[in-house]
Amino acid sequence: MKALKKVFVCALAAALTITSASAASAATASPTKAKKPVYQKNVSAGKVTVTTTAKGAATVTKVANKKSVTVPSKVTVNGVTYTVTTLGANAFAKAKKVTKVTVPATIKTVKKNAFKGAKKLKTITIKSKKSIKVEKGAFKGLNTKKMTIKAPKMSKKELKKFKTTLKKAGFKGKVK
Repeated sequence: MKALKKVFVCALAAALTITSASAASAATASPTKAKKPVYQKNVSAGKVTVTTTAKGAATVTKVANKKSVTVPSKVTVNGVTYTVTTLGANAFAKAKKVTKVTVPATIKTVKKNAFKGAKKLKTITIKSKKSIKVEKGAFKGLNTKKMTIKAPKMSKKELKKFKTTLKKAGFKGKVK
């Protein structure tokens, strides 16, 4: 009986040793590496084309030519998610059908000539709570007197600041 107990204890100890060794090797095995943001120029990301940065930001360089366009706040390119922070120059250059644009709160800057080419554009809705920078000439070639920009989430102070920025950029339409 004593011999049987010794064999059983040895077998149990061996099983525990093997189990703990396999668990330790699984813990030290290298997990799949998370992909890091990288610079990529003019990459398709769904309904928009973007240029990405190594810091995790993206600039919209081209949008779909549809009647209503919603710029995404985030895009995923090659498994990496980027935050859309800028509407780039000539982003709407070939968007001749666009009448309505919705801009997410993540947008901080609208570059020169961003809306150039969107001749039918009537309404832009800004989801940001803060004023965004609009470069001079962002609306070049458009009749902005017939356009309306809505910023429903901005405070009165931020809206006033935003109106000043728009005026400097050449916008002459309504701002609500």
